[in-house]
Amino acid sequence: MQRLHTKDLVRSPHFLLLFLLIVVTACSNGAPKTATKKTTTAPHPVAATAPAGNTTGFPLIRQGQLSPDIDQIARDVLNNIRQHGWNPDAVTKGKVTGGLFVNWQMNNPGHTNALKEGSDDATSMMHDPQTDLDYLNALAEYTTLHPQDHSFNGELSKMTPLVVREFSRYNLPKGWLYFYVLRDGLLLHNTDLINAAHTIASNYYTRWYDPDLGLVYNRAHSPGVVTPEQSMTAGAALINAGLRWHESAWVQAGKSTLARVTQYGLDTRAHLFYQNLAVSYGGTLQVTNTQAKPTTQGAIAEALVKAYDDTRDQSYLHEARQILHGLFNSNLMDHQDGGMYFAKDLQTGQVNKSYKETRAHIHVLIALVEYNNALRTLGEPAQFQSQEQEMLNLLTRHFYQEQYHGYFYRMTPTYHVYVSVPGSGIGYEDFFTTEAMGSALDALQQVEFANLPF
Repeated sequence: MQRLHTKDLVRSPHFLLLFLLIVVTACSNGAPKTATKKTTTAPHPVAATAPAGNTTGFPLIRQGQLSPDIDQIARDVLNNIRQHGWNPDAVTKGKVTGGLFVNWQMNNPGHTNALKEGSDDATSMMHDPQTDLDYLNALAEYTTLHPQDHSFNGELSKMTPLVVREFSRYNLPKGWLYFYVLRDGLLLHNTDLINAAHTIASNYYTRWYDPDLGLVYNRAHSPGVVTPEQSMTAGAALINAGLRWHESAWVQAGKSTLARVTQYGLDTRAHLFYQNLAVSYGGTLQVTNTQAKPTTQGAIAEALVKAYDDTRDQSYLHEARQILHGLFNSNLMDHQDGGMYFAKDLQTGQVNKSYKETRAHIHVLIALVEYNNALRTLGEPAQFQSQEQEMLNLLTRHFYQEQYHGYFYRMTPTYHVYVSVPGSGIGYEDFFTTEAMGSALDALQQVEFANLPF
C-alpha cells in the first residue's frame, strides 16, 4: 500500500532522492529552517545472514494466527519510532504541526531527515504526512491484535488527531490513502477518519476522474500522467467507497479505471504492468516508462483482490493471480539470494539488479495475504505459499535490522547496506525510514489477522 512508497511521493515508487526532494518542496512551503543537532559515527556494517531464498529451518508463520516473531518485531519497531521518530518542529503546508522524521541514522538517531551526503541542517523541518498515516496504521493494527496491551495508547492519542487534520482535506489521486484512512477509522472506531476516507474518495471522482477517458489519473500535468499503481488502487477505492456510500457513479468510474489502465498499461506477454503512461492530446494512453517494478505489481494485485472482494467478479481475482504468476516466473526474482530485484525493462529485457527495495517485498506480501484470504472464502486451497513464506523470511530476517529495530528503504542484492552513487543519494544508506518501518509492520501484521477490514 503506491505509496510515496512512496508510492509519486511514496508511496511514488521511491526513488528515495526524488521522493525526499518532492517532500521538501511540497511540505516546507518556504518556512524558515532550524539546525538539527547530530553527531558523527563510523558506519555500522550490516551483515547478511543465510541465503534469503532458503526458508529451510525458518519457523512457519501461519496466516490468520498470532506470531511471536512478528509481535516482537512490531513492539520493537513501534518503540523505536516512539523513541526516535517524533519531530516537534515538523512543518506541514507552512505551519509547525509536529510529525515524524522521514528518516534517521540507524546507530546515530540524532542524524535525521538526510537527503544527501553531508549536512542535513536545511531539512530539519521536512515532513511527509503519509508517514504519519503509516505509523498510525501500524499502531491501530497492533492494538487491535493485542487489546490487552495499552503501552502505545499515548502514541495513538498523539497521532490520531494529527492524521485526521492532515487527511481530512487531502487531495491527491493515490488510491492507497483511502484504504488506510478507512481501515484506521474502522479499527479505532473513529468517525472523523471514516469521514476523511469519504472525502478522499469523493476527490478521486470529482477532481481526478476523467469521464471522457474513463479513468482516474493525475490531471494536474499536461499531458496527464497515469501511474498504473496509483490509478488501479484509486479505481478499487472508488468501487469500495461507491458501494459503501451508495454512489453508483463512483462504482462505475472505479470499474472503468481498472479496465482502461489494464487495457493500456499491461504487457500481455510478461503479464506485468508498465511503470508510467501519458495521456496524449488525442485522448489515448501511451507508455512512457517501460519498466516493470515488483512494487507496482504487488500493489496492483492487491487492488484487484480488493475489487473482487467488493464485486465478486472472478475476472479481478484471475487477473491478480496472473500478475503474481508473471512476477514469480520472471527474471526479477533472485533465486540465489532470494527476493526481487528493483526493476525490469519490458522493452529491452534488461533487469536492474543494483538493489532491492524493502517496499517491493512489503507490497507483494500484502497481495499474497489478501489473495489467499479471498481463496479461503471460496473454499479453495492457498496458492503461492512458498513465495509468501519467502517474503515473510525476508521481512523478518534480512531487511529487518534486529539490533537497532528498523528498516531501510533499500539494500544490496545480498542484504547489506546500500551505498548510493556519489551525487545521487545520501551515500552510505544506513538510515531507517518511517515509511519502510510503518509499511513493513502493516504487511507483517496483516498476516496475523484472520479478517482485516480493507
